[in-house]
Formats: sequence, structure tokens, C-alpha cells
Amino acid sequence: MILWSVVPEETVFEGFGEPGSLPQLQTIERDGVTMVVEWLGPAQARLHRLISPRASDYLRPEWAPGQMITFT
Repeated sequence: MILWSVVPEETVFEGFGEPGSLPQLQTIERDGVTMVVEWLGPAQARLHRLISPRASDYLRPEWAPGQMITFT
């Protein structure tokens, strides 16, 4: 990998490869749609990726990447 930057290499790669530096993602299914989420608590997750064969699912604002999902 080649990185051309004025930012020092130590700053760019700070924390890279350390345990816990990457979010713990899990694939779940909700309302018939598969999605990849990051758990933030026992009943709350952040949506990272939507996996669906239906194009209309990607147009739903509540399933946009970064949205918070609450489970009851």
C-alpha cells in the first residue's frame, strides 16, 4: 500500500491493529431484511450495512447506514 500524505505515518496508523479498535459487527435479520449492525447496548444498535435483494429497502430512511435501531 502506498500512502502519499503530509500527515506523519504514526498519526495515520495510530491504534491500527489494536484489539478493540474495530467495531464488533454482527449480521442480523429484521423485518425480513438482513443487516450488519454494531451493538451499542443490550437493546440498541447502529446500522452499518443493509443486505437486501429489493431496491425499495435501500430507499427507507430508517434503514440508512448510521441509523440507530432499537429492539424491544
